[in-house]
Amino acid sequence: MLRKFVNDFMLGFSINSFQNDQGNDSMAVNTDWYKWSTDKTMENMNYVSGGIGNGPDFWNNFRKYIDKIVNAGLNSVKIGIEWSRIFPESTENVEINYKSNSSGDVYSAEFDDNLYKMLDIRADRKSLEHYESIFKYIRSKNIRIIVTLWDGTLPLWIHDPVECNRNLHNSKNKGWLNKNTVLEFGKYSYYISKRFGSYIDYFNTMNRPNYFAINSYLYGNIEGYPPGLSDFSLLMEAYRNMAYAHNLAYLAIKKSINKPAGLTMEVPYFTQEMDNDNNIFMVNFVKYLYYNLFINSALYGNFDMNLTGEFKESRPYEFNGTDFIGISYYGSIPVRYVQNEGVDIRYRFAFIPCTKCSDDFHEIHPDGIKYVASEIYNTYRKPVIITENGIATESDDKRCDFIKHTLIALHQAVKDYHINLKGYFYRSLTDTYEWAHGFSYKYGILNDNINFKDTGSMDLYSNVAKNNGIEDEKYRAYE
Repeated sequence: MLRKFVNDFMLGFSINSFQNDQGNDSMAVNTDWYKWSTDKTMENMNYVSGGIGNGPDFWNNFRKYIDKIVNAGLNSVKIGIEWSRIFPESTENVEINYKSNSSGDVYSAEFDDNLYKMLDIRADRKSLEHYESIFKYIRSKNIRIIVTLWDGTLPLWIHDPVECNRNLHNSKNKGWLNKNTVLEFGKYSYYISKRFGSYIDYFNTMNRPNYFAINSYLYGNIEGYPPGLSDFSLLMEAYRNMAYAHNLAYLAIKKSINKPAGLTMEVPYFTQEMDNDNNIFMVNFVKYLYYNLFINSALYGNFDMNLTGEFKESRPYEFNGTDFIGISYYGSIPVRYVQNEGVDIRYRFAFIPCTKCSDDFHEIHPDGIKYVASEIYNTYRKPVIITENGIATESDDKRCDFIKHTLIALHQAVKDYHINLKGYFYRSLTDTYEWAHGFSYKYGILNDNINFKDTGSMDLYSNVAKNNGIEDEKYRAYE
């Protein structure tokens, strides 16, 4: 029987800017990730695997992408804008009046027509025209648009990751470790929302800030994300600045156009290895570290800079919240408490290797999405959008099974847990650049990046879109 989604439910694909734009001459070369990925020293140190530039080239092939989405009966798309394309040169000399607190955090600014004019002078005309062509084409097909303002990359004038890796203390362009990045992100967000706002349905200020911060500043030396550092204090500093960045972007969007604005968090389903008090405590701590801490900061101004587990600094009057919370979900992560009284509590946990693994070693657990979606909704009482979900596998049968059971689980979350779920976006239509791993893993629902050949999983997803629901032979609507 068909599990029907609500009317106006968004079903589409997530198209991330840097990951999908690669190919031919379309690279965004003025980004921190491009410099990081092409630096031979970083490659020799095993931070990155190389392979940059061989992608599906959404930048030049956007019509092909959108036509495929339309023909599949899907109604929505989430795409990222590349900050460095719009402003390849610094906007720091563009004056703006702003308010900051005693710690130097910018929490408000005057977004007005004069600021827009000054930014417009510095914006790259070719990139503006190209993005407008993309938005117009999507709109001509009656497809809804979620735009991500920060999709994981920063302009080089904001962040030089190689220099930061070599000598952070003396680096000027420290990315999310600089409080000034917050103000520049606010300017950029205001400009984009005013310039393109009429085309856009939802603004996603930041895509997975917790994921990028953790893999850059806590596990950077292991995961290989720029600048490849490992320090809890740096993570907390980045978290704080990113929280203020979301807040300022939210204000900028609301000043320019009355459209919904939110942010997307990476939310794995953390489970305890064994059901005992220590493991349960540690699972809750990892949840706090991984996403609840950041959400509380970005929405309410609650901070825990020393990671004590308590919000000892609260600035609610400086924050404006969010209209929705996006969830990026790729699987579950079992957590084990590690008994070692001589080690700080923050280090007394281990992630257990997957047993039912995707090709990139995520624990395949589609059912977990209903638990994380209901937790996020019931904790923060904001509408939820699944803005990213997918599986790395060469097997289309596995992908079919994954998509089917994920959508069944989401329907259960709506029906049984009464969450306000606005939409679901699979990632990805094609295979993409998987950050430090290059093009090692297959996430694309299509068979190849050139001919866009359909697969069984694409047919399944297309049927879901056309029926606005997922078939479940075990389901009875009256239950």
